Amino acid sequence: MALKIFAIAIILFLAEVVFLTTKDFKDSTHTRQDLDFTDISFENINSYLVTQEGCNSKLEASKLLKYKDHAKVYDVKTEFLHQNQQNNIQSKKATIKGDIIHLMGDVNYENNSSLHVKSEDLVYNTKTKVSTIKTPFTLTSDRGTVKGNNFIYDQINSTIKAKNINYKSADTESSL
Repeated sequence: MALKIFAIAIILFLAEVVFLTTKDFKDSTHTRQDLDFTDISFENINSYLVTQEGCNSKLEASKLLKYKDHAKVYDVKTEFLHQNQQNNIQSKKATIKGDIIHLMGDVNYENNSSLHVKSEDLVYNTKTKVSTIKTPFTLTSDRGTVKGNNFIYDQINSTIKAKNINYKSADTESSL
């Protein structure tokens, strides 16, 4: 009797070994798909920077999505003081990555020195203090209106470079 039980156990063991050797195992490695998950999200933003001198800047936005390496801000409206000058910037969308702020869609910059810049795209490097527009732009001031392409403004050196400009003042119009 013990021999029969042992024989049945051996047959079951051999059947299991045959079954395991013929079965395809699943691959345990997972394929990673890059999903666009935010770390944090805010809506209806109204923020202020208050220092000893008073309120230096204000930011309004409909939404902010903070990711691991960048942030996206929608319906941006900001006001800030810089060198005793009031500045206003608006755009439909902004992406912030490191030192780079990229404004997109109906970008408007205006200050209280009668300078107004309109474009569809503006990139600002906070480290080098250089603004770059690679789309058509319109710059309006008390002296006249300048339209052109490829606008570069170096805030540190106070230099402006542009291509294909058309300058129009109250008296004359010229193309450069």
